[in-house]
Amino acid sequence: MQQGCFFLIGITQQEKASMSALLVQDYLQTQGLQLPQDEVLVALRLAQAVISMGAASVERSILWYANDEAVLAEHIEADAGSEALLKQIFMALDSAFERAPCQSAVVYGLMPSENENTTPYLLRLAQQGAALAQVLLLDEAHAWTDLPSRTAQTGWLNLVQDVPHWLSLDELRGEQNLRSQSQMSLPICLENGAVLGVLQLEHAGKNGFDEAAQIVWVALALALAAPLQALLRPEKEEEAQDE
Repeated sequence: MQQGCFFLIGITQQEKASMSALLVQDYLQTQGLQLPQDEVLVALRLAQAVISMGAASVERSILWYANDEAVLAEHIEADAGSEALLKQIFMALDSAFERAPCQSAVVYGLMPSENENTTPYLLRLAQQGAALAQVLLLDEAHAWTDLPSRTAQTGWLNLVQDVPHWLSLDELRGEQNLRSQSQMSLPICLENGAVLGVLQLEHAGKNGFDEAAQIVWVALALALAAPLQALLRPEKEEEAQDE
């Protein structure tokens, strides 16, 4: 399946600084977004700064949620390293949510299938606002009913500024989508286009994601690639550091 993401991560801090403009340019061009590159770059640097300083106190019960739908510690090893990365993701999402408020904002991580008989799925890692699904399967049925699943399977960003209209066109299915009037689903990817996760946003009004909001959320999607890679694919990060 062709992936819609293509940009570079997994490089040193100095290289990241010099390559940031290219990261932004590649993402905007690949995803077909007409956003001011310099403003996205500024927002990216802000998100990266929040991540690098993500040492604020966050209750463990918020980071390591456990309920009838999912128990995060059953999917991700509950050690100090994972907790530090979850805290970075949470703080970055919280900062973006303050600058671009919406109804719901969720960071999903892509969990691979354990064997040929199981289906890969998206797992909620952090959330702000109204609750969304904690687990979403990556299959054809969910690609029609859940934008995060579609984005994870294709690598393409999905921006829906009028959910009822999409439903009427059968471009999106399921009455549960009427909980919001606008949705934006952004892929978070590795340098080779492999999807690490999805940033899912929902707004109570139509046309809820204007240019200013898109800038904030695109920047966050770019910034989250590093902590998601470290959390979900630590062996890949070790390989990159050894190169």
